[in-house]
Amino acid sequence: MLLDAVMSWSLLHGVEGHRSGCRERITESGEPRASGTDVAVVRDDVGTTGPASTGRHDHPHTCRGRGPATLAVGFLSGEAAMIRSFRAAAVVLTALVFPLTVSAQSKLLRFPDIHGQQVVFVHAGDLYRVSAEGGEAVRLTSHPGQELYPKFSPDGAWIAFSAEYSGTRQVHVMPTAGGEPRQLTWYTDVGPMPPRGGTDYRVLDWTPDGTHILVRANRNPTGERDGRPYRVPFAGGMETPLAIPEIGSGMLSPDGTKLVYTPIDRDFRTWKRYRGGRAQDVWVYDLTADRSIRLTDHRATDHQPMWVGDTVYFLSDRDYHLDLYAIAPAGGEPRRLTDFGEDILWPSAGPDRIVFEKGGGLWRFDPASGESQEIPVRLTGDFPEARPRWIKAAGFVESYDLSPGGERAVFGARGEVFTLPAKDGEPRNLSRSPDAREHSVAWSPDGRWIAYLSDASGEYELYLRAQDGSGEPRRITRDGDVWRFAPKWSPDSRLLAYADKKQRLRVVDLDGRTREVDSSRQQDLTSYTWS
Repeated sequence: MLLDAVMSWSLLHGVEGHRSGCRERITESGEPRASGTDVAVVRDDVGTTGPASTGRHDHPHTCRGRGPATLAVGFLSGEAAMIRSFRAAAVVLTALVFPLTVSAQSKLLRFPDIHGQQVVFVHAGDLYRVSAEGGEAVRLTSHPGQELYPKFSPDGAWIAFSAEYSGTRQVHVMPTAGGEPRQLTWYTDVGPMPPRGGTDYRVLDWTPDGTHILVRANRNPTGERDGRPYRVPFAGGMETPLAIPEIGSGMLSPDGTKLVYTPIDRDFRTWKRYRGGRAQDVWVYDLTADRSIRLTDHRATDHQPMWVGDTVYFLSDRDYHLDLYAIAPAGGEPRRLTDFGEDILWPSAGPDRIVFEKGGGLWRFDPASGESQEIPVRLTGDFPEARPRWIKAAGFVESYDLSPGGERAVFGARGEVFTLPAKDGEPRNLSRSPDAREHSVAWSPDGRWIAYLSDASGEYELYLRAQDGSGEPRRITRDGDVWRFAPKWSPDSRLLAYADKKQRLRVVDLDGRTREVDSSRQQDLTSYTWS
């Protein structure tokens, strides 16, 4: 059978390790179906144990699938036999991935840098160059590995960047006009560690005379928070460390005697409005005097500092969105320069302008005028990774359930909802929603409904769909400002129980009337069933 799908961007073009996609697991339980109408819950916070969950759902929510589909799988008769057959026999789930349409203005552009009228950036793990005014971008690299963190040399003739040409991530340089990259570092990187504490061999800056490249490198194979700054010779040779034990990001002053930096690296963390003990602040290190001074001291995040002329620029979410701020190198009160109402990311400074990412596109900021303008970018090319192809998608099943009589089974896979026959009949895709992700499926005991969670509204809400696919989906919750756990049907098919990340156990009827039946003060309520 076939699954007609548009593959998610993370599978086609992911940056920082997403190219491998992801897999989700399925477990089996021998617990019988319960009877009655009361809700029981395992209360981890008080140490009491209620009836065990039926265990028919086990789905870490890690993949975002796309696309309408059809699915085929073989089963033996009976519920247990069907599950055994599903586990032992191959699940035949094959997807046709269609090419992405390149629009007039491309998005998902990252890690930009600017020099004069040139901007270099990363798209889908490759480097591109475009005019600072926008236009059609020129592709500079095409290696299957990732090329990241490009930085122009002071004269604009070279680009330093991190790449995986030799298998591990190393620092390379190439002419700005394009050409064969030259590898500068040869130290074995720390391996496939997550970038939550900073990545290895991240290019930060060039020395003003163009003789060295400043990078963040990790020399501790057992830790991820030990990246420190090194100077890598452009001509080749051993890199030398600076006298700073840890660095996140940073940039040298125009005369090269000072370094503005963050001592902590949280640049790849996805938490918004973090106010914990590792919130970053901006410091200035004097390379001659071997002394540091603190420029900012705020409970919010201040990071990605840059030095342009006689001013230090950085990002801060002290007003709850990451915006651009300015401060004097000697300290003082920061000035807010942008107010977009959404985060801006990965700023980088050239001699007189700053470029950054916002909403997947590129923007430039002029310190002289204080104005920001979007850089319209068009990408063209054959994009072989986006060509139509068949893939086996069985590894993307994240939830499942059986119909009451065992004639069919329902699966959540790659963000879609499928039902499949045990013997004869047609597979059905009930959701067909390439612009949304569905998961956590549950078949009602009376056989009429499939319940599932979907973000079709922009937030995850609970939906119902007729098991035969007729009619339209019914949204039965409207307060999706919180992550919900899998729904569980009552034996009479009149109610659904679910828990959420506000540590509430709630019950909703088919008309959307919701009531809270229990709550926790310490832990999430993840195990609950009906008596």
